[in-house]
Amino acid sequence: VHELSFLVLSQPARFNAARARHLKGSIVEQIRELDQVSENRASMELPSVHLQQGAWAITPILGHIRAAILKSTHRTARWLIVCEEQSHVNVSLLAHHLANEDYREKLFLGYPLYDREATIIHHFAFFKNPSSFLYPYLRAGIALTVPLVDHLVQLLSDGAARPALSDFFIDAAHEFALAVWQHGQGFPLQPRRYFCAKALPNCAVHGAGLDASGTGNGDRMGKDDPSCVSIRWKTDNPTEVDQIMFAVKTCGKYHKDRVPALKNTWTEYVQHLRYFSDVDDPSIPTVTTSVPNSIAGHCAKTLEILQLIGDEIRYNGSLQAIRWVMLVDDDTILSSSSLARFLSCYDPNRDLYLGERYGYHLMGPDGGYSYVTGGGGIVLSVAILDALQQTCECPSASSPDDMILAACLQRLGIRPIHSALFHQARPSDYAPELLDRHDTVSFHKHWQIDPQQVYNRWFRQQDEHYYERQHTRRSYWTGPPAASEPVCKHSNSVPSPGTVANHRHKDAQLDPCLRPTQRPNVSVRNEHISVREHRYGPTDEDENVRSPQQSNHNDRHQHPERVLRLVTKASNPNVPTTCAVHPLAIVQPRSPQQHIARKHLCESNELQSNGNLLLRRQNLQESTNIIKHTDL
Repeated sequence: VHELSFLVLSQPARFNAARARHLKGSIVEQIRELDQVSENRASMELPSVHLQQGAWAITPILGHIRAAILKSTHRTARWLIVCEEQSHVNVSLLAHHLANEDYREKLFLGYPLYDREATIIHHFAFFKNPSSFLYPYLRAGIALTVPLVDHLVQLLSDGAARPALSDFFIDAAHEFALAVWQHGQGFPLQPRRYFCAKALPNCAVHGAGLDASGTGNGDRMGKDDPSCVSIRWKTDNPTEVDQIMFAVKTCGKYHKDRVPALKNTWTEYVQHLRYFSDVDDPSIPTVTTSVPNSIAGHCAKTLEILQLIGDEIRYNGSLQAIRWVMLVDDDTILSSSSLARFLSCYDPNRDLYLGERYGYHLMGPDGGYSYVTGGGGIVLSVAILDALQQTCECPSASSPDDMILAACLQRLGIRPIHSALFHQARPSDYAPELLDRHDTVSFHKHWQIDPQQVYNRWFRQQDEHYYERQHTRRSYWTGPPAASEPVCKHSNSVPSPGTVANHRHKDAQLDPCLRPTQRPNVSVRNEHISVREHRYGPTDEDENVRSPQQSNHNDRHQHPERVLRLVTKASNPNVPTTCAVHPLAIVQPRSPQQHIARKHLCESNELQSNGNLLLRRQNLQESTNIIKHTDL
């Protein structure tokens, strides 16, 4: 067992660090017990288990690992075992199986994954035969012989011989396998049955559930595996859906296409929701930004969205419970209940930036930087919004918003926390072993899929159950309705889509039986925001809703250039629905350079093409928009 060195990949958060330390403790304890049983003289040597917090991609850190673990402290090491904080390791079984392998050869062992179809997350590699290339499931562990590690370190350090690698790191396991394979001149992944996706007999390493809630399965890890409820600060303070502000980036082109799909899926179950668009549309309703939509990037628009949200939360007393902001595209499909459960493991005062992590230029001399990709959703703590607003600027309006956001946060010393529960692409773009039916948070893109079918299959059941539990809990604490209150005849049932649509009519009365987002123009957007340029002057409508004190204090004495008006309707059905005027929030004006004048362009953030592999209409409704490869 002392011929094994372990590398545990983890994330820079207290919850993730606790899981990684637990795995390390389990491995060390197993090695010491085996030493005592065998009376091994090497028991004086400390087991080699290295925790790499913040690590996500293997290739950029391989040289560091070789120096720190294999060479400097453990000259007897013959194998490097790489796994993740959720992995379960049986050291005795692993040593037993690896004893049958030739450690003198250059071996790359693990559990094999392969693509069912060419996918954008792998740069459409092996387009003609996607299943021909095998890459490892990192959570199930990989084993590298020391000769292979030495070969790779030398290869990566030699600029002339270094294999051609993309500047972008998207799937760390796939890209590491490509680097080892070297266009067929290197070493392919060799599958081994003792690396498993889930717990099975004779599995030396297997992947735990993505939520790491501690599902006992008979091995050493399991019933004592730490979950987020064991972290003291969160024990009595889980995140609820109504503590998350959901901000949807959209534009006029997609008001009739993508927004209806959102209204029929996950937005039914959220309370705080904003649609930010370049076009004012009261039927949605939208919050109009002052930035024309660009063909790509959307940096200026995203920063204005974060500024508007930060100001609204700051000045609106009814939003003081908001802890997190979830920034998504209008073609993001997600589960609000899974997101709340995931965020319950994190501290909004410490863990500020979460989602699916990508990397840029990680092999460069400066080490590059990592960023949370926008399609799967960017989670930001409310605690960081002020600092971000004061320090972050866009090089141009169309700069890539997710990358610029990450660069700004990196200057503030904030690194992204990666989670495999967020997904930049569609379910079909991932190997089945990588997807968890109960804990997945998001998918992205409507291309060649029916978003409602994806939501129904992956998310609707848990969102409905969460909503029903919350409804039951509130009913328990508030007691039966007063005589003057309407009684829900079917309060535990889920309204049909037709019923929901009927209640969305602008003249419909408030129905307490509806979910918050089904109450017309009230809780879909608790507070209606409008941004106005002061030079145009207040309208008659503005004067009707402003009190003289508010107008004098905010408009004339603090900042005359630009104001943000927050007008709220009561979100409680027992409160009259007349408008309540909130203090005017001041928005810092942006320079002309920050808002570059452009044509009103509204295009998809990226163009995905799987060629003619996805032209089948199986399991798709007739209304689904199928784009042929030749049309692209």
